This record gives sequence, structure tokens and C-alpha cells, in this order.
Amino acid sequence: MPKRPLGVLSLGVFIVVMAISASLLATAILHSILEVFSLAFLLFGLWVIVLAGIRASNPEMYGHGTFSIFSGGILIATLGSVSFLYLRGLLTEYLLTVLLFVIGALIVVAGIRVWRK
Repeated sequence: MPKRPLGVLSLGVFIVVMAISASLLATAILHSILEVFSLAFLLFGLWVIVLAGIRASNPEMYGHGTFSIFSGGILIATLGSVSFLYLRGLLTEYLLTVLLFVIGALIVVAGIRVWRK
């Protein structure tokens, strides 16, 4: 049994992220409902990265590791950012930047993981 169940907290964060994204659609900052979901994926991926930091300070015996949670957050945020750039028509300009950021972040985390042992 987890010491601190973070599922309810993550659900609340997801609902807040969806509310922020929907309000950006209502104020015409976002142009389509697909951009709402892309931004929600991006912001929720950032939450999962923060959640990995929370888990690093208080690891659980049989839970997912911090590296696994962080990698999942990076992948979710990447999916959201690439789909957002695609919907805005900016994918070709920023694809290399996004991919280099993702690869760099994963390498840094892998390096920190090896360095701690």
C-alpha cells in the first residue's frame, strides 16, 4: 500500500489542467479543441515530471521508480508539444528543438541515476 496515494491529487491536477486549457479556448488563445487536448497533454506531462520529483524524495518499496515516472512524463509532454506544434503548423521549425530537448533531458536523468548509485 502506498504511503501517500497521489492518484486523487493527479486527478485534481488533470481537471485543473483541462479547465485552464478550456479557458484558453474560450478566450481565443487556442483555435481548436484539438489544441486544448494537446496543451492538456503537455501540462499533465509536466505534472508527471513534478510527481517524479515528489517520489524521488519519498520512494516506495514496490512502486514505480523515479526514472520510470520521469520518462513517462517526458514522453507525455513530448506528445503534447509535438501535436500542438503540428496543429499550429510549426512542426518543421521546432521539431529538432523538441527532440533534442527530450533526448537531453533523458540523458541528464539517466546520468543522475547512475551518479547516485
